[in-house]
Amino acid sequence: MRIAAPTLAGFEVLDTSDPGAVLAYEQAFYAAFEPIRPAGLLRHLWNWDDAARRIAAPVPYADQVVYVLRDAGGKVRRGLAVNLALRTVQAARFGFTLPEESGIAEMLTFFAAGPHDLRGALRFRRACYADLRARGLRYGYGTARRRPLPAYGRFGTAVVGERRIEDEARYLLRFDLEADFSRPSGTGAGG
Repeated sequence: MRIAAPTLAGFEVLDTSDPGAVLAYEQAFYAAFEPIRPAGLLRHLWNWDDAARRIAAPVPYADQVVYVLRDAGGKVRRGLAVNLALRTVQAARFGFTLPEESGIAEMLTFFAAGPHDLRGALRFRRACYADLRARGLRYGYGTARRRPLPAYGRFGTAVVGERRIEDEARYLLRFDLEADFSRPSGTGAGG
């Protein structure tokens, strides 16, 4: 299904009932993380299929909305997967619980496969957040390691929890889906 986003060509909600579309998405997801050769906790967070070069979140696709951005050739270049149902919570793999309130979802992954550019990432995120707001959502929760926290903080994301697991720190983040992040605030990650 294509969303009306005339300023963002290639933006769509993935048809998760189409095995070919899911394969392309999962392989782009894998390609985005392959260069960092993830070990440790990231290997426990998602379902990795190294033989097929695919990654999937542990949340059933029926409970997700998956946004993708395709290039002119139709290849998936960006992805954002969001757990809408919250029946299975990915963050629970790190010992986090989400607040019991309306208007929340869980951010399962946000990635770019291929060239990285901040403006493109912001346009993609804005389009995704607009659709999430239209679905009645106000906040998204997700996990991260320490390294990206300053970048997330500049765009209004708050750290709301921390766990140490196997000598790694993991953080629970709250993403404000109503924030105007067209201009970074210049502050670090919230507390």
